Amino acid sequence: MENPGKSQDLLAAFFLLAEGALPPQAKPRDVSPPEELRRRIEVRAALPEDLAWVRDLAIRSVIHGIPDSRDVPSSQVQERAHEAALDLVGTFGADPDLRILVAVEARSGELLGYLVLELGHREASTGEPQALIRDLAVEPRAWGSRAVHHLVREAARLTFRHGLRYLIGEVTAANRRPLVVAQRMGFVIERHQIAVQCGPEGLLPMPGRPATVPEAPETEPPPE
Repeated sequence: MENPGKSQDLLAAFFLLAEGALPPQAKPRDVSPPEELRRRIEVRAALPEDLAWVRDLAIRSVIHGIPDSRDVPSSQVQERAHEAALDLVGTFGADPDLRILVAVEARSGELLGYLVLELGHREASTGEPQALIRDLAVEPRAWGSRAVHHLVREAARLTFRHGLRYLIGEVTAANRRPLVVAQRMGFVIERHQIAVQCGPEGLLPMPGRPATVPEAPETEPPPE
């Protein structure tokens, strides 16, 4: 993929929305809750026959991670996502540090979401090896399910099995809910990215989005 650590990181903002969100004052939930009773979700390594679906979902979902401060056309972002997805499919299995996990409904085998994990990442300031959630997506019909939680939990287990201590991801600043969900899982904020538009006289305000994008449901469905 172009710019491996960054090419799909905007997606993480929207994909964490799939968990829904509790109010900020809600107490954090245990990071490894029991299997939900309503829908049994399993996570496995992606198979070659899953890749066309992964590519399609990546292209459909990328617009949800565009920062509100940018005016880039959604179509342009989707074209870039298409190229990046083709690169990913083309190198599937060739890079031992790159893994794709998929969440499936256990009974039907329906594909619900995927996570692309980079095991060869390093922290910029300390140089520590760590794992990076490069890309994460969930089908709209699975919003409000625990698919994201299951994917991230399995990514954490895989990270540990490879001798790494830390798992990181990126969340778009305008989307408060995915940040709340990530913190409920145990993530902490380590960095802030700042941006400004530049002109002939220096600094200019950022242009902003021409339109808004749909949001995920407000809350998680109650367990049965």
